[in-house]
Amino acid sequence: MLNSPFRLPKFSIQVMKMNQMTRQEILDVILPLNEPQNAARRLQWLIDLGYQMTISARAGYPTVESKIEHLVAFNELQHQLYNQMLHCQTNDEWFKVEELIENLRKHAVATGVAGDFGWAVHTSIRSLTK
Repeated sequence: MLNSPFRLPKFSIQVMKMNQMTRQEILDVILPLNEPQNAARRLQWLIDLGYQMTISARAGYPTVESKIEHLVAFNELQHQLYNQMLHCQTNDEWFKVEELIENLRKHAVATGVAGDFGWAVHTSIRSLTK
């Protein structure tokens, strides 16, 4: 058993060893974060996701070609994430974690940063298995 306030489905632990997770596998890991007793863990995961997003955003740093659009897209993603985190502090959250991730994913796809955003999500999910 993991040292966490909730139990992960057995297959989720195995999935963590894979490079890619399906949308359902991600949901299976994050849905327990919606439980009131997991509020602190939820906030910690949102913080970790934000940190991983800052790393992913660096792919947009100017090189030979300008990638300002990449940085703008991640700025909006981070704005939405941190807005959710502010609401966590007041117990007035806007979205369940699965809704938040889906909204962020849609924006990432629409702005062409889905791959880098996906990396951030997958990396942050690993923090839930510690």
